[in-house]
Amino acid sequence: MSEYLIADTEYGQVRGEKIISEVGIPYIRFLGIPYAKPTVGDLRFQNPITSDSWEGVRDALIEPPPCAGKNNHTKQFLGTDDCLYLNIYTKNLNPDKKCATIVYLHGGGFRGNSSTLEVYSPDYILMSDVVFVIFNYRLGSLGFANFNDKSLNIPGNAGMKDQQMAMRFVRENIQHFGGDPGNITLMGHSSGASSVGLHCVAESSKGLFHKAILMSGSPVGRECDVPQLNWTKRLAEKLGYDGDLENDKDVLDFLNTVDIIKMAEAGYDLATKDEKKKLGIQLNFAPHKELYATDSSFLLNSPIDLMENAWSNDIDIMIGGTRNEGMVHSDINYADAVPVALSNPREGPKLDELIAKFQEFYEAKFGTGKQAYEEFRGDSFRWSGMIRAIKARLSSAGKGKTYLYKFCVDSPTQNHYRNRAFGKGSTGVNHGDELSYFWKNNEGDVPASDSMEFQAIKRFTSIITSFAVNGNPNNPEIADVDWKPIDSKPYKGLIIDQKLKIKEFEEAERILNFWVKLFDENGAKFC
Repeated sequence: MSEYLIADTEYGQVRGEKIISEVGIPYIRFLGIPYAKPTVGDLRFQNPITSDSWEGVRDALIEPPPCAGKNNHTKQFLGTDDCLYLNIYTKNLNPDKKCATIVYLHGGGFRGNSSTLEVYSPDYILMSDVVFVIFNYRLGSLGFANFNDKSLNIPGNAGMKDQQMAMRFVRENIQHFGGDPGNITLMGHSSGASSVGLHCVAESSKGLFHKAILMSGSPVGRECDVPQLNWTKRLAEKLGYDGDLENDKDVLDFLNTVDIIKMAEAGYDLATKDEKKKLGIQLNFAPHKELYATDSSFLLNSPIDLMENAWSNDIDIMIGGTRNEGMVHSDINYADAVPVALSNPREGPKLDELIAKFQEFYEAKFGTGKQAYEEFRGDSFRWSGMIRAIKARLSSAGKGKTYLYKFCVDSPTQNHYRNRAFGKGSTGVNHGDELSYFWKNNEGDVPASDSMEFQAIKRFTSIITSFAVNGNPNNPEIADVDWKPIDSKPYKGLIIDQKLKIKEFEEAERILNFWVKLFDENGAKFC
């Protein structure tokens, strides 16, 4: 028989359900709590508005719908524009001492995925005494369309402002769920980590969290500073708009009535092949410098120009990725893989010269086969941005500590992202594989308690929760090593494998030497 508990919020009471996790730990989950008004009708592209209050007790027992986008697991487009809801997972509504709170931003390239329990079930993380929050935010065109007409007040980045509103809800209400509003860690993976990094440089996010964890992402790169090439007008044209494209109000009225799934599909990829190659564009609807300043501006300058003087240089961060971040990219094609970090326009002989330099450098280190290309792609799309973010922090006057890690656990059964991409029997630690050691998902059962995989789960979750509690990831589960924050070159961090070790990161060595030299030669800013 189910047991239900009621918690207060500033907007009304909510009813959650007490359940037993798959590792045998009781906890209370509250699903689908609104943190903003539904962004439907004329509110579809607008900044989020604080949720209305409600009378009585609101059931928080059913998962909320995802924001319209692509499910990166099933490859289907699904969702709605009424999607601004959050889930809270807690073990005790009234603990003797309020618990550290982790707020998680899901990945998906700013155009897919959601807070679904199928991927993000808290069974493992709640082996520790923390409160966990995850939420949906608008994706694709819903989250990142913009209009030049200032009277419409849509300068861009509504999806990032959704994230800020959810964080404000947490700060104002988490004490009612056993969480400490003065000890909030913002955490994300991939584009979720890029979001965390952007909040770390956005002055308007100051005070919404106190520590940060960035997993395989950073605020540097094209997905965090997308060139604005009339994406919203292109979207309207693709969807059949035949009016005046210079009349923003008419374009907005048209887009407010389009079927939401058709809009998500149409806006998924609008850049031409030439734009992708010459401008390094990965995404079209994603974070960008807003078209004009407003009272709610999120980003008005390039993140790379904000990092060294960012407010967050005074808070502690943990940052890292997987051993084979580039594994997700299988086809060897240096010509189409010019690093997006060198984001100034490129074409002609200069582009050919850059391609040749990268290929020569990586093939000299790793041979002429697939490994060299995968190392290049991993550095280009993940490690270069993370190392640039670290370098900027160390160059600042900030007092925050920076812990670096690399996740290297290679299991035939628990590395779900790799197995899904490359099949069972494959090896390597793919982009996203670490998530299965932190979240329970529907791709496998809980490993046996005496297995290597379960020990790795305990170890990784202890690192994350220890950092969330006190800003230091060292804890009894990793007592064999003394993991120190980075303070200078060479960059040393924790190798998380069946055997732990502290090691100089070869990715950092490559990037701080070869990459910095290449940036300088081409007039690009490294950090």
